[in-house]
Amino acid sequence: MHLFYFREALRSFRHHGGLATTAIVALTAVLTLAGLFMLLAWNAQVAMQFIGDRREMVVYLKDDVTPSQRDGLIQRLSQLYGTAQYVSKEDAWKEFTQQIGDPQLLEAVDQNPLPASLRVRLRPELLNASSMATAAHEVEQFPEVEDVRYGAEWVRRLDDLNRGLRGGAMAAGIAVALLAIFVIYNTIRLTVLARRHTIEIMSRLGATDGFVARPLVVEALIEAAIAATIALGLLYAFDRAVSLQLITGVVFLPWPWVLAFAGATLALAWLAASLALSRMLRSVGA
Repeated sequence: MHLFYFREALRSFRHHGGLATTAIVALTAVLTLAGLFMLLAWNAQVAMQFIGDRREMVVYLKDDVTPSQRDGLIQRLSQLYGTAQYVSKEDAWKEFTQQIGDPQLLEAVDQNPLPASLRVRLRPELLNASSMATAAHEVEQFPEVEDVRYGAEWVRRLDDLNRGLRGGAMAAGIAVALLAIFVIYNTIRLTVLARRHTIEIMSRLGATDGFVARPLVVEALIEAAIAATIALGLLYAFDRAVSLQLITGVVFLPWPWVLAFAGATLALAWLAASLALSRMLRSVGA
């Protein structure tokens, strides 16, 4: 029986090739647009993770801190906040001279004014503005600490950007989902109207709504699967083309995202087809 529904769907697909092709083209355009937003969101997430991994809290030490006190502080910070790395006054000065790169400007400085510090690579759960602010306030209370810096404004803007990207991707996903439902709904509606006479005969012969509807649902799923495959192919080609133009390249969607994309497309096709058939079959007397 399932094979019958599939054969009927293919037969309808061939007999209404123009309508099916139009639906696939329209759905491919919609899905490609959705995929571009997904690709942008994924690469933004990868970039944000990379930037987030580089967030660090710099703890400046007092000049009279002994090596034993410093080692004890490193141990406490590593236990509470993340991995702490010691940067001596000499190492800090070397980094500073490399960044400045102007010997004449450096000659004006008689002695090294930079303090020793600890660079704390924070744990993932602390890589947000509120948690970093709380951690910085707590670390400032340690007796060995002179000051704590972590770029509060920069971190806050980074978090705002991350939230904005997620919100934009979600809004785009909802809009594209509605467009996909609209395309499939109208395709099924036109298919039912084109087969109106056949459906009326089947209904008079005792065919149930489910028997009439299942081939059309399968047809909608086939069209959605073809459109999703073409859209993913176009996205991959776009990804490769852009990667050739950039030094860092663009990361293509991971397999869980690809499967979610295909699954969501089929689910939307089933929903749109069910909605269209529940209404159209009644209008033709099925």
